[in-house]
Order: sequence, then structure tokens, then C-alpha cells
Amino acid sequence: MQTEDRIERENPVADAAKEGTSGRPSWMATVGLWAALAALVLGTGVVCKTAFAVRKTVAHTGIPAPGSSVGTVMDNALPATIADLPLVDQDGSSTSLSAFAGKTLMISDTMTLCQETCPLDTEDLVQTARTLDADGFGANVEFLTITIDPARDTPAQLAAYRDLYTPVPSNWQALTGSASAISALWRYFGVYVRRVPEGTPASVNWRTGQKLTYDLNHSDEIFFIDEKGTERYLLEGMGHIAPGTSVPQTMLKYLDAAGLANLKAPASDGWTVPQGLGVLAWLLQRPIPAASAGTS
Repeated sequence: MQTEDRIERENPVADAAKEGTSGRPSWMATVGLWAALAALVLGTGVVCKTAFAVRKTVAHTGIPAPGSSVGTVMDNALPATIADLPLVDQDGSSTSLSAFAGKTLMISDTMTLCQETCPLDTEDLVQTARTLDADGFGANVEFLTITIDPARDTPAQLAAYRDLYTPVPSNWQALTGSASAISALWRYFGVYVRRVPEGTPASVNWRTGQKLTYDLNHSDEIFFIDEKGTERYLLEGMGHIAPGTSVPQTMLKYLDAAGLANLKAPASDGWTVPQGLGVLAWLLQRPIPAASAGTS
């Protein structure tokens, strides 16, 4: 590129010099020289602007966002009051959504004592992480499982839950926080959570064996946040487990009748691993071989 620029700038000078030796007054040669240089500058500017416009067009017409049959395109910058909410990871370390600035986030709302949908959502989330890592793009994305049940989902509970999904992706974290922080977070994202009585007979915590005293009805969503902290896409519904996918045995045994039905005959509107990868391919603007999100 530098060589081409240099050639373009030198040719007008040489031409003007030749014209100055053929009888034209020297001042005319000088004027001609400056005119040629001015034309070169203007021409170069047009070329540069045109090239920039082409690059910009290509960037915006690359991998498109998945269509409305898959999910919803968003464009909501997270306010600092949400991005900076104090959270805690499975190791007991303090963090927040803003701590992951510079990375694309794929976030699932979950509770580890859910028996109907959450184990399936988590399986799809983890499978998405594994596939992305295998394709070499995992360093740019963080997968977050954030509880809706902070009273029972302590760091120890989350660590045990995470360990069930082996091999555990290094870019998958499980987070909790205070009741007020978690409530504010999910209220902002529009996640429905309602405390209801525990069924009869009462279930027990799969990790501690402690009898459960309440349950939580909740909605199931997957949120995508870009590297600048802007919410960009929403997938709704439970995870649609592909045939042959193995759910951890502890979770498989923990599923109730509704959970087993969701596993064996998933709803048609559940989100899939290829759809999740399709959203990430769009956000990263990188083709991911396993992505197949649809366009309508």
C-alpha cells in the first residue's frame, strides 16, 4: 500500500518537471506541480473514503443476526446499577457483570434444585461452551449460570452443581449474590420468579439430603451481552436437548416426571445448541461450523 501511494505521488512531479523543460515558463511548471499534488491528495482521499465505506459495508453485511423465529434482537446498554451489582462465583470470589467487560456473555437464569427445566438449560449451555472451545473461539466468550435462588444456591452448592457437568469448561462460571442483588438483576432482565409451596412429599437437596421447604416457579431465558456491555439477543424457553445428549446422572435422577418428559419429548419452542452458537457467530462475526440458527 505504501509503495502504491509513493508511485502515485511521484508521477505528477515527474510529468510537471518534463513540461517545465519544454519551453513553458518555470512559474507555470510550479503551478502545474502544485495542481497535480492537490489532485493527488483529493484523489487519495476519495479512494480512502471509498475503501473505508466498502470495509464498513462488509462488516455490517457479514453474518446476520438469527431471525425472529429463533429469538429477539436487543440493543440495551446495561446500566451501571446492573453491570456493577455485586455477585459471587462458585469459588466464593467477588465479581460482577462488568468484570467480564471485553467478552461476549451468554447468561442462563437457573436454580440448582430445579427438577423440570434448569438441568436441561445447563446441559445445553455447557454443550455450547464445549463446542465453541473446540472451534477455537472460547477465549472471547464467558458462559454464566446465575441463580434465581440465592438462599440455597451458595457458592458450595454452585461448585458442586458445576462439577457435575464434566468436563467443566474453564469459561463457564456459576454465580450467586445477596437476595437484593439477585432480585434487582432478574427484575431488570424481566425474569419471572415466584416462590410457591414445596410439593408433597417434599423433595430433598441432591447434594445435602436436606428436605426442601419451598419451590420457585420461574421463566427460562438465555441472554447475550456483547463485549461493550450491551444486551444484544434473547432466547426464550427451556433447553431443547438433542437426542443422545447425556445429562449428568445426578441430575437425571433428580428430574421429576415433568423434567423427564421435557427431556424425552422437548417442546418445539425450546432453544438448541446450534441456535446458541448461531447467536455467538453473529456477535463474534466469526463462522462457527456447528452453528445453525436460521434466518427468519
